[in-house]
Amino acid sequence: MTDQTTPERPPPLCFYYHGKPLHVLRHDGQWWLHSKDVLAVTGRRLGRRMQQLLTADPNTGIAPVGDEQPECWLATALLRVLRRSGKPLARQLRDWLNSELLPALAQLPPAAPRWEQALTLAAEAGVQVSHAVLQAVLTQGARWRHSHWLLTLDYTPDNRLRHAHGRLQGLNSTVKPLQALAQQIATDQAVAVESGELLRLAAACHERLHSRLSRQVLQAAAPS
Repeated sequence: MTDQTTPERPPPLCFYYHGKPLHVLRHDGQWWLHSKDVLAVTGRRLGRRMQQLLTADPNTGIAPVGDEQPECWLATALLRVLRRSGKPLARQLRDWLNSELLPALAQLPPAAPRWEQALTLAAEAGVQVSHAVLQAVLTQGARWRHSHWLLTLDYTPDNRLRHAHGRLQGLNSTVKPLQALAQQIATDQAVAVESGELLRLAAACHERLHSRLSRQVLQAAAPS
């Protein structure tokens, strides 16, 4: 028997503009924004004016995804309306759409829809972490509270099953980004390392910095 059901429409993407959500969805190859989200960030007076202009624009395509979905505005039509307003709020939103939102949307991989990629990776991460926590609690006793893992995820959009791959590796230490390492060491509750380890770390950093500065001095002194 052939399944004739209509495929479920993917949920919208959510971006944040000055802390307020802006939901964006793709329909017929174009990007649409939930009108209520846009109105929430523009204010009442500017919002009413935008609604009037967009309703009069034959290319706005109000509510393009059916009656069950919120009213949406085409991103390109919204930009045209914002260009016609000299208000600071309109200019700020227009600049954000042009410089941040639309470039980010243009980088989404066409062969791997964002919602599908996010869901399959989240599901795989949940499986890996659940197994690790279960094993740690059952086998390590009270030591499970100090367990640390490194989770690596991969996603292959060309795979027929859209399968996410995950690998969990147990660690005997915590993982800190480089930007936070100095702050972590300098705090009152510093990382639990011996003085010798701190000295080796400081010596390695000093040697690396000295080598880099020496190369920069030689480059500056070299004849052009």
